[in-house]
Amino acid sequence: MFTKKRPDGTYLKNLHFFTQLLPYLMPTRSEAAIYFEQEFDVTKTLEYVNKRRNDPNGLKVTMFYIFLYAAVRVIAQRPKMNRFVSGFRYYQRNRISFNFVAKRELSDEGEEVNVTMSFSPLMSLEEFCKKIHDNILSIKKGSGTSAEKINSLITNMPRFIIKLIFSIFHYLDYHNGLPKSVMDSLPFYSTIFFTNTGSVGIDAPFHHNFEIGNCGIFCAIGKILKEKRKNSDGTEETRDKVKITLTFDDRITDGIYCARAVDMVRDLVENPEKLETPLKLTEEQITKLGLAKGEL
Repeated sequence: MFTKKRPDGTYLKNLHFFTQLLPYLMPTRSEAAIYFEQEFDVTKTLEYVNKRRNDPNGLKVTMFYIFLYAAVRVIAQRPKMNRFVSGFRYYQRNRISFNFVAKRELSDEGEEVNVTMSFSPLMSLEEFCKKIHDNILSIKKGSGTSAEKINSLITNMPRFIIKLIFSIFHYLDYHNGLPKSVMDSLPFYSTIFFTNTGSVGIDAPFHHNFEIGNCGIFCAIGKILKEKRKNSDGTEETRDKVKITLTFDDRITDGIYCARAVDMVRDLVENPEKLETPLKLTEEQITKLGLAKGEL
């Protein structure tokens, strides 16, 4: 506490002077937010998913899993996407972690559960999908995560106690006093917060970033839409399209760097067979990524 060391990241030195000033110019993620909308052609992606689904010995994969896996691979190659700002300082996050919401049952009344997981970029697609599938299954069958139980306890307290708890929480976070176990259990300390609104038939909204924690990227994946396209030979074909919206904390890194990362994700999602090739990282890339021991 009261040092530059944090359990979830490594303090970044010698950044450009203007970069170091950005948290003072834009103290909150809300005023530093950039909203970005893209459309992905997932025609080949759905064919790939169906091919896997129809293979009795094949991998159980969904389009959402492919989005997540593509993001892990790209972050490993674009490590600035895994930075965050806390206490007006910059840090390199020491794990690649995602948060997303899963329903215990697919209905309007189905309880939503936050799932926070970290992933090694060197995992195979099979290992990646199995890890998510097993984790979600255990949560759906279980009585709830530790964060849910804590939240349930807090919400039953008087309002002034809740406000006091959050004031202490923000104070400890600002001064790097929160324990790793707390950060690991909360969705607000992840690389990307995903919401798969398409799974319930809703198109992707522009979502806010949370001020609590240090997650600087929010990604919404919309529903699949059919679109007719006329080819150069005059024939028509139907393509499957998905709208993706992203909310970036502009202080993390520049827009061109982020846009190129999104293009890399698009290429992998639209051509999922590329994900079957193992990712190889150089020693320099591993050093820049700065993952903690056991996270690679």
